[in-house]
Amino acid sequence: MKKIAFPLFCLFLAAGLAAQQLPKKYVLIEHFTNSNCPACANKNPAFYNLIDDYPNDVHHISYHPPIPYASCHFYQQNPTENQGMATFYGISGTPQVALNGLLLPPSSQLLPAAKLEAELNKTSPIRVVVAESGTGAARNATVTIQSVGTPPAGDYVLCAFLAEKVVNYQGTNTESVHYDVFRRMLPTASCQAIMLPAEGSSTTVSIDYTLTASEDPSQAYVLAYVRNSATDAVLNSGTRFDAAVSATGEAHTQTLQLTPNPAQDQTLAVLSGDRALKVEVFSSAGRRVATDYSVDQDQVTLATVALPTGVYFVKISGEKSVYVGKLMKI
Repeated sequence: MKKIAFPLFCLFLAAGLAAQQLPKKYVLIEHFTNSNCPACANKNPAFYNLIDDYPNDVHHISYHPPIPYASCHFYQQNPTENQGMATFYGISGTPQVALNGLLLPPSSQLLPAAKLEAELNKTSPIRVVVAESGTGAARNATVTIQSVGTPPAGDYVLCAFLAEKVVNYQGTNTESVHYDVFRRMLPTASCQAIMLPAEGSSTTVSIDYTLTASEDPSQAYVLAYVRNSATDAVLNSGTRFDAAVSATGEAHTQTLQLTPNPAQDQTLAVLSGDRALKVEVFSSAGRRVATDYSVDQDQVTLATVALPTGVYFVKISGEKSVYVGKLMKI
């Protein structure tokens, strides 16, 4: 037993030392455009060329308010929420950009390179990790907020958006390809208040949703970010496309397969060559619940007999990756 305990202690110590390095802060770019807007067609190409140079540093989403044309194809598909985002930022014209929650003044360039470069290579006390699962129209996204450093004081909200990576559509301007198109907020048309976890802890929120007939399953993905309610500044953001290992050593999140699932007395997770360092179980409301588990090489056996019937989320932090899965207890 002692021969096993000491290596595990070393692994936990190594994980603790690695956690002291703060995660990178992704640059969140919220882009207001319109499929019929000539000025958008003029400025958007240079904007896309700029952000394409930073694929591992930028999260981009494009909203479509009815400015200057309410006939915009994407606005018409969700007028209430596209208008809601424009109202939130006080948008009076398109194209325009908000950077990490702060609206940039209109200029000859939609996003000046210097503005973007000033936001690169920053860190955040939290990491936002998004994992997605599901087949067909039924989907689930788990958003895990990890406090690596001391969480800042203040009131915060978690915002989650369903977007499509690429949409081909010819509007009345010259644009025929549209990127990171906002479809709707998840799970409802508003952000939800959230308490940042204590340093070294995490909070997981699960979102079940169903794709509509107009949403492309091959392009749909979830973007999530944490925003200060008072200042609107974005603390950090995440998507499933985030790099497996970043310059600051962030861990990649994978979908965790649990068997059996639904479970009664216990369930088994196989990490395929990885070894568990930490096992956490969360209720559907995001609260951590206590339960017993055992680790044998790359297998984790989780006792579920004492858990009340319901939906839970299991997060296993391994040596090589982080795994998140949905568990049904019957």
